[in-house]
Amino acid sequence: MRHTVLVRLLLTLAVFSLVAAACSGESTSTQDDEVVADNGGDSGEDDNGEGDNGEGDAEDAAPEETTPPEEADESAAAEPLFAEDPYGGAFADYQASYDRSQDPFSSLDALCLEHPAAEGRTASMDGITEDTIQIGHLRSQLENLAAIGFGVEVGNVAEMFDFLVAELNEKCGGIRGRTLLLETAESDPLAPDIVAELTSACLKLTEDVNSVMVMNSTGFQTSAVFCVTEEHATPLITTQGLPQEFYERSNGLLMTMDLPQVTALRNLVLLAEAEGLLEGKTIGLVSPDTPGIADEFSVIGDVLAELGYEVAVSDQIGCGGGTQCGEGLQDSVARMKAAGVDALFPGLNILSLPGYVSEMVTQGFATGDVQFFNSSVNSQNGDLVSSKVRAFGGEAAAELYNGAFIVDAAYTGFHQTEGAFIPPFNQMCMDAYEAQGGKAYDYFASGENTEQGMLASICTQLRIMARVLYNAGDNPTPESIKDAIANLGTIDSNGMLPASIDGFKGADDAVQNLRWTWPCEFGEEGAFDKQNTCVVPTGNYVPVQR
Repeated sequence: MRHTVLVRLLLTLAVFSLVAAACSGESTSTQDDEVVADNGGDSGEDDNGEGDNGEGDAEDAAPEETTPPEEADESAAAEPLFAEDPYGGAFADYQASYDRSQDPFSSLDALCLEHPAAEGRTASMDGITEDTIQIGHLRSQLENLAAIGFGVEVGNVAEMFDFLVAELNEKCGGIRGRTLLLETAESDPLAPDIVAELTSACLKLTEDVNSVMVMNSTGFQTSAVFCVTEEHATPLITTQGLPQEFYERSNGLLMTMDLPQVTALRNLVLLAEAEGLLEGKTIGLVSPDTPGIADEFSVIGDVLAELGYEVAVSDQIGCGGGTQCGEGLQDSVARMKAAGVDALFPGLNILSLPGYVSEMVTQGFATGDVQFFNSSVNSQNGDLVSSKVRAFGGEAAAELYNGAFIVDAAYTGFHQTEGAFIPPFNQMCMDAYEAQGGKAYDYFASGENTEQGMLASICTQLRIMARVLYNAGDNPTPESIKDAIANLGTIDSNGMLPASIDGFKGADDAVQNLRWTWPCEFGEEGAFDKQNTCVVPTGNYVPVQR
């Protein structure tokens, strides 16, 4: 019986690894492996981004029936000026591309601006009446993960959604005079059948209450995604990048903050090449046989071949249908050792990477022998997951993995860098939350930075939702909502990094190099937890190559 329960826990850790992508991506709680469940708090890791290429702004998306935001024009157009661009030019370009005067949900001074109620409002579709709009929140009960010793303090996620929706309703009358009704569907990440659990939550929000749009900030994948976007043709805003198939089958209704997995992996290789880290290296690839990752991981080999590099060893580690992948691990490491691999791309998860690195140590790999390369796939771009190399693998594994090269838009660690500042969007979200009675956060305090990052993630999703439904016109229809998603363009989100929405790609439009360090380069006071690890950003953002 105990063995059965353990197997179920291990299976559901895949879900936990996903929610690690949902939060701020900055440094988190100093209490290692301790869940802080604050009245329904949740976890995740990093949401990024803003900005972008200026393609398709809100004006293009607005139907002819749209009532103009008469009171929003002047104040919404104001943009902050900085003495220096903190992102090497990306921030200034993003600011220039974002016309904040086109809707009441783009201001950096307030979550929303007052705007006229639409005349002639009708019950234009399921979930929309003359006076209300139904929206949904998918929430994982991450507090339940305390039972297996994982967790990070990210605040009260349910309350964050509730309070920010209240701010939209009370300060601005919702959207065009319609009050927003928020329904939350919860799921247990330790459920025996996680797909069935997530599908049940989907059905509650789509069939039971007819949500016009569904949001998730705590990790939502598996085939349950199709329940929302394909089976019920409902737009979904979520955090982590997903397999390419998910975007294609969503018919333009899937919006993720992170890049699709294949795009993340492609940019990892391209930036490693640009940094000169592959020249003269003997390259190895190892991935799990997990559906949705195994197939897409092959893109690394394809891009390496395009660049003229050969892969000496390419292995898959068996997972037995679960998340702890160890089948063939020792043989794989032996092949890497025999081939002289000194550049390794490991696409392994939170449970499997520490074991693989530890086995490398056991088989004679020494500090400095191997350069590791990683990305947001399996959430290895952030502190929460990557810290487990030290926590589970020990000091020798941490020494070997030290200096791992990571590519992502992750905002991890920025608040500890020299010249760090509070992005205006983050400050606005904190102000709106506090105005409703929420916690007042200290952005620069490591113990609170991740909480405010989760808040910024939720704030991002609610503003995307509001802008899409506003741009869909006085009486939104499924068709006008889909058009609004396709043409939304530049967005605000955590850190105000370049990002945009079109429904067929992840929002990030720029990525940077990051480096995993042990001991933490910021010092023990800046480390993620007592393991003294941290991901250090370079701040050198470059456009995403798709």
